Amino acid sequence: MRVVCILVVFLSFKFLSFSNAEFISSSLTDGENKSSTSLETKDQEWNELSILRQMINQETVIRLALVKNVHALVNDVTLMKKSLAASDARVTGQQQTIDALKIQVKSLQQENNELKNSSRISEARIMELETKLQTVNENYGTLYDELNVIQKDSDDKRREMFNKTHSVLDDIKIEVRYLSVTLLDFKEHTEIENESRDKKYEELERYFNSSYEDLRVELFQNKNDSTNRKMLIQNLEDSQTEMRRNFTEKLNRTVAKFETQLKTWEYEQLKLSSAVASLEVANMNLSKQNCDKSNHHAFTAGISSTDDGWTGDTLVFPTVIYSVGTGYNPITGIFTAPTAGTYVFYVSVESAHHQLIYVDIVMNGSSKVRAMAWYGGGSSISVYQTGTNLVILHLQTGDRVWVRRGGGAGYYSDSDHITTFSGFKLY
Repeated sequence: MRVVCILVVFLSFKFLSFSNAEFISSSLTDGENKSSTSLETKDQEWNELSILRQMINQETVIRLALVKNVHALVNDVTLMKKSLAASDARVTGQQQTIDALKIQVKSLQQENNELKNSSRISEARIMELETKLQTVNENYGTLYDELNVIQKDSDDKRREMFNKTHSVLDDIKIEVRYLSVTLLDFKEHTEIENESRDKKYEELERYFNSSYEDLRVELFQNKNDSTNRKMLIQNLEDSQTEMRRNFTEKLNRTVAKFETQLKTWEYEQLKLSSAVASLEVANMNLSKQNCDKSNHHAFTAGISSTDDGWTGDTLVFPTVIYSVGTGYNPITGIFTAPTAGTYVFYVSVESAHHQLIYVDIVMNGSSKVRAMAWYGGGSSISVYQTGTNLVILHLQTGDRVWVRRGGGAGYYSDSDHITTFSGFKLY
């Protein structure tokens, strides 16, 4: 949009240049018709030089405006690049945080899988121990059954032996009187046999009792081992449950923190987008304001006659050559700023014959620049000097600018408006 504004200003100056070109052509035509004297030739040369200076000054103003606007555009692009770079950096930081969280989640999942594998191994060991315990219980039952069978056989044998002994004793009692001699031998033999039998029964009972006690101790130890293993498994399960609970809580906190950070990042992204949109709207409004024709103010005014003895204060340019907008008063010769902004003013004055004159561009009574058409004297030919100057001023609404005599007297001009005063709003 600023480029469009610059083009508009450039076209306006082109229009002025075209008008000046017409003026040059007309001056050249008049010069061909009036080539009788050297004075007219000098006038033509000075006119051409004045016009050339005006065109050079106009080109300088246009270049200054182009350079300033190009610098402003470069600054805007730099700011936008910095803002985009900051946004990319924030997005990269958020992405790195997300990657770190993913790595942590993956590590926790691996730990959970390892715990599951360890739990499965522990369960397999428990199943193996339970199988072994069941085998021990079955062996204990088998041994207990065999012990019962052996004890039953021993009781049967003892009972049978006791019956036989009583039968023999009855026979002996019957035959006691007949076998009194052999009774003592038989009694001794019977006592020895009973003692041997009792010893064998005692040894057998002691063996079975010790075996039974050993089996009971082993079974009790196996039960204790099984209880300890069950407690260990319970502790493992409790530890696994606690770890799962801690992992779940930590994961929930991490997810909540990540969601909070994501929402914060989205909110900051929205704020950044809103700020960029606001800047774009402001830039569009500024460009629209700069390109709005109602905000354009420009004028060129001149003097169509010569006054050799003028010694007034304010130099009035009554003939308006070009005018856009408002501000210049051809009656007073004063430009009043209709809006605040940066303005460019240019003055060109030609001295009267063999005279000098100084004029100042004045803002609110304060002289800013001076144009001097100086003549030192001593020449026998007709001499007309031209003084020009240009100034850029920042005006507030209501500020006034005019051309004031700073010294000397008189000025030269004609219907082609040699002495002029111009101004326009730059932005």
